Amino acid sequence: MIRLRLLALCVAGVLAVSVLPAQAGVLTDPASGASCTDGQDVVITRSDFSIVLEGSCGAVTIRGSNGSLNVEEAKSVSVTGSGVTLLNQKVGTLNVEGSRNTLNMTEVDEAVVAGDGNMLLGTQYGRVHFRGKNNTVNSDNKPTLVDEGSGNRVM
Repeated sequence: MIRLRLLALCVAGVLAVSVLPAQAGVLTDPASGASCTDGQDVVITRSDFSIVLEGSCGAVTIRGSNGSLNVEEAKSVSVTGSGVTLLNQKVGTLNVEGSRNTLNMTEVDEAVVAGDGNMLLGTQYGRVHFRGKNNTVNSDNKPTLVDEGSGNRVM
């Protein structure tokens, strides 16, 4: 009797798991062209990359250096590498910890720049928070600014 109950519980557990929707996994080091599905997260760990991501991504993390990424839309982008060129249409939060990156963004809700010597270009920045030094934001609007670093400027 106990074995039958255990078997019934195991079968019920398998059935319950099989009806749950599958989550879009993390896309790690995609090829030169890839698509985000349903807010899929993306992690780039290699250097010397050139990648185009289509669709609406979740969190995009760039740990590699000396590469370029074109991402259509993302909830957040985090750049810890250096020498990265990023093109983006729309992002919620942009975090830049690396140095000497060029970030050509169209619309950013909030940018936090902790690295040094980064160039942020864009049409619309909601808020910019500088923590590093010698960073530049060139935007068509005048974003809300917090500057805890030095030598930073908004143009």
